[in-house]
Amino acid sequence: MNAEQGRFDPAQVLTLFMELNSLTKIRRAGWVLMGVSDAETISDHCYETALFAVVLSQFWEEPVDLRKVLIMALFHELGEVRLMDLPRRAGRYVKTAKKAAEHEIMMDVLDGLSPEIPLLLEEMEKKETPEARLCEAAEELQIIFKALVYAKENRGDCTEYREDVKNYNSLGIQPAHELAKLIGEKLEGYLGSKPYWPIGYTARKQS
Repeated sequence: MNAEQGRFDPAQVLTLFMELNSLTKIRRAGWVLMGVSDAETISDHCYETALFAVVLSQFWEEPVDLRKVLIMALFHELGEVRLMDLPRRAGRYVKTAKKAAEHEIMMDVLDGLSPEIPLLLEEMEKKETPEARLCEAAEELQIIFKALVYAKENRGDCTEYREDVKNYNSLGIQPAHELAKLIGEKLEGYLGSKPYWPIGYTARKQS
């Protein structure tokens, strides 16, 4: 059964929400490795991404379907409900497998409940439509914003996120660009001259 067929199965919906509730408990691994105490959960990240997307949409001249944007923002980490969150330093080892696994998890968890969600997440990944660009820009903005929050509160080592600010791609969304610039300036004020030590990214020399 699914939403397109117009049938509502309360047991299936309740099971979905019991699974989604796990995202309120799983900490974002990158922040944990940075030494951040009481780091944000996956749900925190998705919620703030949605907030950024909505606010940015009010100041971007491009018209967007906010319903689509919110679905993208709120469900874009759905695959982590069973896989957990992995830090980006693990990417070079598991990136392709992780992407495939998260897709399979999403399809199993939804079990036909909402055919629209997988399609919108695929759209987000391509970053071609205004809605996808807005959500992607909002997600990356949320990450550097969270680095600013933790740096301000002196929680963990956020020096790595200087590079995130430097490489931030607003995808043509001017309000996002301006916010990222301000976040970078504020972040530098809290980090000062503290150097970045890239732990976890070295690779052995190939013979």
